[in-house]
Amino acid sequence: MQTPYEIASKSVIPAIRGMISRGLIERHLTQAEIANALGITQPAVSKYVWEKRGRAIDFDHREDVKKMAALITDGIASHSLSHVQVANMIKELCDYVMRSGYMCDLHYEVDPQVKDLNCRICMEESLERSQQIAASKE
Repeated sequence: MQTPYEIASKSVIPAIRGMISRGLIERHLTQAEIANALGITQPAVSKYVWEKRGRAIDFDHREDVKKMAALITDGIASHSLSHVQVANMIKELCDYVMRSGYMCDLHYEVDPQVKDLNCRICMEESLERSQQIAASKE
């Protein structure tokens, strides 16, 4: 069985990078500038822009994900985010996608065993983590 993070690294993160790359191209940044901001190569940016990479999962109908990706895009375009902040925001968006269950159908497709197990690991893990954080604040 593949872990959710394996699925996310192969599908969610590339989809997020694709949305950001296409948004930055619309703002007239060069592929080299985008690559530098995202910590990837220029050829990778080209593949995202031309949608040859990052399309395993489609977020076009997920307004919440698009808005969060737009925040990252805006921060990069305005030079108000550091590389660490960009990486952290992509991580947070990836975690959000997992917690929201947006990745489940793809995970079921890639690994049918997961569906048979009625897996909800991404949502359950975040609930457990939230409970631990709440308990530590008491």
